[in-house]
Amino acid sequence: MKKGSKKIVLLVGLLAVAIASNAQDRLFTYTYQSGVLNKGQREIEVWNTFRTGKADYFSALDNRTEFEIGLGKNLQTAFYLNLSSATNTVSLLGIKSLETQNEISFSNEWKYKLLDPVANPIGLALYGEYGISGKEYELEGKVIVDKKMGAVTLAANAIYEMELEPGYKGNEFELEAEEHKADLNISAAYALNPRFNLTVESAFRNVIVEGQLEHSALYAGLGVSYSKDKFLLNFTVMPQLTSFKGATNSTLNLNEFEKTQCRLLFSYAL
Repeated sequence: MKKGSKKIVLLVGLLAVAIASNAQDRLFTYTYQSGVLNKGQREIEVWNTFRTGKADYFSALDNRTEFEIGLGKNLQTAFYLNLSSATNTVSLLGIKSLETQNEISFSNEWKYKLLDPVANPIGLALYGEYGISGKEYELEGKVIVDKKMGAVTLAANAIYEMELEPGYKGNEFELEAEEHKADLNISAAYALNPRFNLTVESAFRNVIVEGQLEHSALYAGLGVSYSKDKFLLNFTVMPQLTSFKGATNSTLNLNEFEKTQCRLLFSYAL
């Protein structure tokens, strides 16, 4: 083989390794991308979401600790330990006080990449997750679409979630689907350099109860993404911009949704 040909093969190989090693690099905190880990690759991700601002006092901190592993053939799975603590206002006989509730749950996700955002016109992946806690069960599905165009990365998720609550009707036990959620996330990132990205994320959130749309609101905000070697850090602030259903005042829904969310996500490749 000629020297020129060897150089081309070497460059192509290095490029392929670079793409593969960065396939799971995550730019957004709320919006998923289509990349999956290669077979045997593992990552630890820690999510911290602070939610605040309702009609009365409300403050919550949600933590998700995630272990991801690549299974090969464009498939990965992940296991989550979820912890949540929320303090809100309660009223008894006209007297207000604060009440704190803590919750722990387990989740398992599966993600399958159908198309690659670099090799194909768009990236496409399917995502499924189930969650188990002491008071409810959750099922969630996502269709993930993304595209990389030079320094710009675009991503969108169509999300459906169903919550099942155990209970009794008379003496008969049943699982009842109390709420259904249908969300749409759209996000964009601009790379200032190979390590640092500026991001904008939006989330259109909807809650359906007994077949009727009860709550609907739009969130949008700015964030940053930083990566170095095996370490990745993302941060986003997402205020509620407007409500389309269930508003507590002229513009916002502060019964079902919070006024502001902030999320810090960091991960380390093992």
